[in-house]
Amino acid sequence: MALLKGTIKSALKLLLLVPLVLLVLWVNYFVDQTGLFRGDKFNLELAQILLEGDPVSNFEKMDEREVLKLYIKNMPEAYNTVVIGSSRGLQITAAIAGESGSFYNMGMSGEDFYDIASTISLLDKYDRMPQNMIIVLDPWILNDMPESYSSRSDSNLANSFLNQTLGFDVPYQEEDKTVYNEALLDLDYFQKNIAYYFEDHTGEERPSRVIGDVYLQKTETKMPDGTLLYTEEYRNMDQEWVDREALTRVNAGYALGMYDFYELNQMRCEQFEAIVDYVLDKGVSVTFVLSPIHPIYYEHLASSECARGVLLAEEFYGDVARQRGIAVFGSYDPEKANCTNADFYDGLHVRRESISKFFYGINASLV
Repeated sequence: MALLKGTIKSALKLLLLVPLVLLVLWVNYFVDQTGLFRGDKFNLELAQILLEGDPVSNFEKMDEREVLKLYIKNMPEAYNTVVIGSSRGLQITAAIAGESGSFYNMGMSGEDFYDIASTISLLDKYDRMPQNMIIVLDPWILNDMPESYSSRSDSNLANSFLNQTLGFDVPYQEEDKTVYNEALLDLDYFQKNIAYYFEDHTGEERPSRVIGDVYLQKTETKMPDGTLLYTEEYRNMDQEWVDREALTRVNAGYALGMYDFYELNQMRCEQFEAIVDYVLDKGVSVTFVLSPIHPIYYEHLASSECARGVLLAEEFYGDVARQRGIAVFGSYDPEKANCTNADFYDGLHVRRESISKFFYGINASLV
């Protein structure tokens, strides 16, 4: 009898602890001051605003790659069409793509090979593969020089996908999930989260929902469809400034991995083809887009032996497309893409209204 009473008392004590344990778990997960479980608060809030369908300003603090991870993780369902690529594809809207259903542009500035692999791996992981995928292909994706990679890309996530899913022998670090389990019940973290919860956060920098006409904002605007809207001033720069900006890029010798690019990296070519084949095997319809380069800049690249890889990359993408029946639109050569100096915001980015000169939409036939 005494043993039974002792067992009951112990059980009651444990039951009394359950609400406390649940409180610790809830606070540590949802308050999460360091962003361990749910992501950095600034990036999470920005992703949530976009998911709610509102444009965002004041996002200079944004980590584009982290925002996209959080966005994909919290997408309610797969979209009909997505765009993957660098800022050179961030002007492609649903209307330009010829998509009347759900659409999101997942491009990001300076996107490299790792970013493409990472984005596709996340879409696959969360079962959010689209019906149509538009991949805006830059030359530097097939270069392996340090300048062709962004310091912001997640090489480990990309290599994990290449290794575990596609079977390439590339090194990656397994994520240590024990740190999450330990932090959930960490009383010290609980105390810090409680203190953080009751602090005054009114002075903290936060992304802002756009108020008023999005086309008249003083800062760049991240649109609900993922596209980037430049400021009115930047959209309306005179042609002299645009041409001078392109010439500055030539003189600076900086080209995002388009110089010291004598040949294509064969390993990257093989991995790129494997990624494309994997997406196709998932039943996704793929479209390639090659965005042209400003005539002044392109002329210099095309005539530079050290930038020969730019021309080789276009040939390679064309071969990959033909072998798989993929439509490929555009060219790095502005003349082939039906573009002149007047079709550019600067040396690398085509004006939104000019994209239709070379990209006719996912349902169009090549002419």
